[in-house]
Amino acid sequence: MKKIIGLVLWLLAFLIPFQYSLLATEGVGNVTGLVSFVALLVLVFVGYLLVDSSGKQPAEGHSGH
Repeated sequence: MKKIIGLVLWLLAFLIPFQYSLLATEGVGNVTGLVSFVALLVLVFVGYLLVDSSGKQPAEGHSGH
């Protein structure tokens, strides 16, 4: 379930129009660009944390001997 949520967050992150923050400097306020860029970063990293934590965890207490 965490993996699906993480993938949806990645999709949402790249649907944000970050063109405002990277390309268009005229007609768009700097605040709009900053907010969209920060939202992109937050969604990418939160999505990564969720996908990474959804992997198989090693069994605790299992010594392998």
